[in-house]
Parts: sequence; C-alpha cells; structure tokens
Amino acid sequence: MTDWRDGEWRLGYSATSIHPGADLLFGREDSGIYCLNEPSVAFSDGDVADAELPGEDGVRMGRDYQRSMTVTFDLGVDGVDRPVDRHGDMRPWAGGFKIGEWRTLYPVPGMPAKRPTGDPYQWGSDGVDLLRQAWRADAVRGRAGGVAWLRRMSAGRARMVYGRPRKFAVGKSDLTRQGYTPVVAEFVAIDDRFYDDTESSEELYDRVYQKPQPRPGRPAVGRFESKKTAKIAQKGRVATHPYLKIHGPCKNPKVTFAGLWAVQLSMEIKGGEYVQIDPRPWARSVMHYKGSSSSSVADRLTRSSPRLAEMLIPPGSWTASLSASSPSGPTIGGPLVEIIWRNAFAWW
Repeated sequence: MTDWRDGEWRLGYSATSIHPGADLLFGREDSGIYCLNEPSVAFSDGDVADAELPGEDGVRMGRDYQRSMTVTFDLGVDGVDRPVDRHGDMRPWAGGFKIGEWRTLYPVPGMPAKRPTGDPYQWGSDGVDLLRQAWRADAVRGRAGGVAWLRRMSAGRARMVYGRPRKFAVGKSDLTRQGYTPVVAEFVAIDDRFYDDTESSEELYDRVYQKPQPRPGRPAVGRFESKKTAKIAQKGRVATHPYLKIHGPCKNPKVTFAGLWAVQLSMEIKGGEYVQIDPRPWARSVMHYKGSSSSSVADRLTRSSPRLAEMLIPPGSWTASLSASSPSGPTIGGPLVEIIWRNAFAWW
C-alpha cells in the first residue's frame, strides 16, 4: 500500500458468492468521506477474577483477560462539488468488484472519466448510501467468525485491526440538501492488537527440490535442499499468533519454537496436500486441504501441543525448527512449512 497518505483509512473484507467484498478508502477530504476529528479508540474493561480475602484487608488478584476495543468515527460525507460514489450508474457488484474500490467515474481502464451527472443533494445521498453499504458488511456478518479489517496510515506506517463494522448513525444537517451529511460509525475489533499491514514469513523444508539457476559457464543443475531451522524476528511490541502451512509429503510433522512451544500433527500429509494450523483469534482452526476439498483435523494435534490460543510469538528473535517422519511408500522430496505472522503492537 505504498500509495497511502497519512490520515487515510481503508475498510475491507472478502466477498462471498452472493455479497461483494469491500476496499473503501476514506478519511481525507478528497475521498468525499472524511474524518471531522481524530477517531477515538475505546478499550473495553478487562475481565478480572479478583477475590475477597475473608477476615482481612485487600483482595487476591486472579488472572485478567483483555478484551476488544471500539474505533469511533465522526465522518462528513461531502458531495457538494462532485460525486462520492465514483461508480456512476455502474455498480457491477456481482462481477467481482469491491465496494468503494473505483476512484473514477468510468469503469474501463484507459477510457476518459465520465462526465458526472446529478446535483449535490443526490451526490451526497449516494455517498451515504455507499458508506452504509460498506458498513453493513453483508459478506461478513452472515458468517460466524467472519471478520473485516480496518487499515490506517499514520506517522508514515500502515497498521490494521480485525473485527466488524457495527453502529452507524446518520446525523441531521442543515447542509444535507447542499450535499453534506454527518455520520457516526463504529468498528468493533476482535482483540486489542494493532497489526502490521504486511505479513512476515519464513520457510522450513527438508529435501525440497530447488529449480535450476543459470550460472555463467556452468550448467544449471537443480538439487534437493534442506533448511530445518530458521530465525523468526517478531518486531512488534506485544505477542502475536503465527499460522503454519505444512505441505506434504511427510508424516507426523513437528514445528518447534525453541523456548516457547512445539506443535505436532499425528497424521500423514501426502504430496500436493497441506494442513493449516491457524491460532489467530478469528480463525482458531486446523484444516486439511486436499485439492478443492477441506476438512478439520484438529483432533490430529498431539496432546503435547499447546492450545491454539497459547500459540503466541513474543517480540524478539526466536528459532523455529522442523522434524518429520518419512511418509509411507515411494516419495520424492519432503515437507515444506510456511510460518506466517504479522508483527503486533499496542497502538497504531
């Protein structure tokens, strides 16, 4: 997202077979939907387990749990000078396009911008319609566990939170007929972490075929290579959940984070298949992917593996390692493990 500017926000989510996804840019004046002031962030009270001490002063403090947060926007939808919804009369949501992703009035690349039609009252009303459509999040709210993401560019860096758009209130304004309408909108995050906009990743593999690389004066020779350990640099300020993609062929693969935890599967993964162990709060799943089909294999985690909620990487540098048994029958090559994470922070 290198074209971002400070003060810009993006609300996004993936499409379903029925409902469109979104990539709505807002925050600055030229977007037509701008922040009237700095959005507020309210962290929810933590769940505490304090217990009274009978017959004496004080309390015994138990384990506390940090919950979510709410981001509240005071927005101005401004169609005074031009349309806010840049789709014009074309709204091809069923064609795979995203809500809010177009910035011109003509949907065909390379064609000149279409002359805007309408008046400020209509443009402003269409802008509120567009914002409300994105905030309804039809593609998200109908799925248990479905989440949207809210990205912010500030201080030259992009960070994001996961959750859902929730409250939406259209305010009264004497300027509505002139094209301006105030809106208050809330986004409720699934946790209180702020994540890097880009993912980090490392790979572990054993006897994976490397494609030939041409070398001057020498033949290009492919070879099998192994990399059973890797350094994981978590550059955030709070612990984060990685997710693992374990590609076959292999049997009983085990990934160890030295000094932290080790996760192992008691199963065979054939070539062309993979298992994704995803402990992130909005996923919490262990899925086996075979071609176009998938199934849960959470019961294949060994008893020595930690709970998914406990698979965290604290800030710092950690060593990850791979071990696995050879699969049954003849095979070429071994497992490949992708370790993917986002650095996590306590603020934007």
